[in-house]
Parts: sequence; C-alpha cells; structure tokens
Amino acid sequence: MDDAQGLCGASGVDDVQRARGASAVDDAHDAHDAHEAHEAHGASAVDDPRVVAERARLVVRSAPLSQRAFALRIGMDPTALSKALNGSRRLADRELAAIARVGKVSLRYLRTGQGRPPAAPESPAAPDATRRRADALDAEVRRAQILEETARLIARRGFHRVRVADIARACGTSTGTIHYHFPTKGDALRAALHHYADRLHQRLEAEFRGADGPIEKLRRLIEIQLITGDEDRDEWSVWVQSWNEAILDPALREGQRDIYARWRQTVLDLVHACRREGSAAPDADAEALTSRFTGLADGLAIQVLAGNGEMTLPRMRELLLDAFEPHISLRPRSRSSPPARPTPVR
Repeated sequence: MDDAQGLCGASGVDDVQRARGASAVDDAHDAHDAHEAHEAHGASAVDDPRVVAERARLVVRSAPLSQRAFALRIGMDPTALSKALNGSRRLADRELAAIARVGKVSLRYLRTGQGRPPAAPESPAAPDATRRRADALDAEVRRAQILEETARLIARRGFHRVRVADIARACGTSTGTIHYHFPTKGDALRAALHHYADRLHQRLEAEFRGADGPIEKLRRLIEIQLITGDEDRDEWSVWVQSWNEAILDPALREGQRDIYARWRQTVLDLVHACRREGSAAPDADAEALTSRFTGLADGLAIQVLAGNGEMTLPRMRELLLDAFEPHISLRPRSRSSPPARPTPVR
C-alpha cells in the first residue's frame, strides 16, 4: 500500500484554472442539459448502466483534456466521475447530458449506443497517447479514492477494526487492488495520516492568505484546530491513533515524527513572526511557547474526541487563545487595560 499523492499538483491547478475559465459558458448550458436529459429519458430503450458507463469512459478518454479537467468542466467531483466510469456509481441524467455536451456526442449515443461515437484525434499517434494518459489519470484518481476511503474508515471505525474487504467494498473494487496500494495496515495508517496532514496544511494556507499579520494567523489556526464537524473529527481521530500506534510500533515513528515536525514548525514560524513585528515580548521563548500550545491542543482534542463533558468547544477555544499568554495576546485588549507584564517561559 503506497502513499497515494500527487492528485492536486501543478497540472491539477492548471486544470482548475481552465475549468473556471469555462464555467460561465457551462452555466449557460445547464438548462439545455436538463431539457435534453428529460427529452432523452424514456425516448428509447436504455442499455445497462454498466454499458452506459463504458461509453461515457470512451467519451472522456477521447476528449482533449484530462479526466480531472473533464469532471470539473461538467460540474462533477473527480472522484465521483471516476466511480461512475468504473461502474460503481450510476450517472444521473443531468450528468450524462453534460458528458455528451462536453464530449461532443449525442445523449442518444451515451444511453443506447445509437449515433456517432466520439471523434478520434487527428494525429495517428494520438489515440494511443490519449488512452495512456487516460489510463494514468484513472489510476491516479483510483489511488486518491482508495486513500480517501481508507482514511475515513480508519478515522471512524478504528485502525484495528478496518478490514481490507471493508475498504474494497467502500471503493467498489477488489481486495487485490487495495493490497496493491497498501500492502500492510501500517502503510494504510501512514497514508491516512499524510492525507489528513496535507489537508490540514492546505486549509491553513488558504486561511493565512486572507489574514492580516501573524496574530490573526494564530487566531485562524486555533479555529482550524477546533472539532466542529465530521472532517475535523476524522482528522483528529487519525492523528491520535497514529500517536498510539507509534508508541507500540517503532516502524511508524519516523513518519509520525516528520508530520508532527511540519505542524510544529508552522506554529513556531508564527511565534517568531510575532516577535519580529513586536507583538510578542522580546524575551519570550518561542520554542517553549510552541511546545505549550501544540501539547495543549493535542490534549484538549483528545478530551473532546473521548466525549469528556467538561471539555466543550468554547472552552477549548478559550484555553488555546490563552496558550501564548502573557507573551502573545490573541484577545483584543480594551484601551483602558494596561499591557500584561511578560514573564519568562520555563
């Protein structure tokens, strides 16, 4: 079980930009797609959904853009499109109509096989190149799908309760495919931890872009640490489980240590930035403040996950806001309040 990465690299960004550029045109076709789907539905006998999925796959592979860009162009999640093309998810009428429009085929062809198939590329070498590219993208999306489901199942059922058959069932694939990507359960846990760590840092980067200085970034970082929904709970669950397994299995310690170091460095950089701009006491020990905050965040999250009634989300927020006091104040101070006198962190 290989760590599945790379789905959102530079090419993915380009695909998103191209898809956004075409979004206005796509919106203009929405009503047409719905009308065409309604007209075609029931007009002629529809083949088995698996056969329809095969035709849709051929249309996507014949298109002069990646499968991810195709999915974004028709308004579908790339993983959902991958599931549909693999036959584990049925395409809705509206989705079929959108595939027909972007793939330049008739909806009748997709539903019944009657009509002109997708046009082959002009270059003689292009069909093979297009198929190789589509196959590679299919494998990439498949790895991402398996990783997503593996991480979710480990988060919600527990590392030792998830079976390979459970992951295969959730992905609509075989156990052999799962073993290909994750030969051991340790590989699965490492991949899940990397998955959620990458997601956390992507969220932080997005939040930091709109923040005005390191103080505001620390406030936003705290908000992201709070467990307010299923995704937050899943992320923290895998993180806590990785701590437990690293205690028992030395082979898992290096990966867990690397991910923790990346997270800790994010906090440490913000503390140093506060000192540089003068919003932190000059004698504040940045390393000690960072260790205090990260240790507190982990401990409070465990209490929330375990259902400790004494630890609520508002209480967790308040304690984390105070973690850097008195050296860095994340709370707006009243004009009449004198600044706190800093004391060294030991």
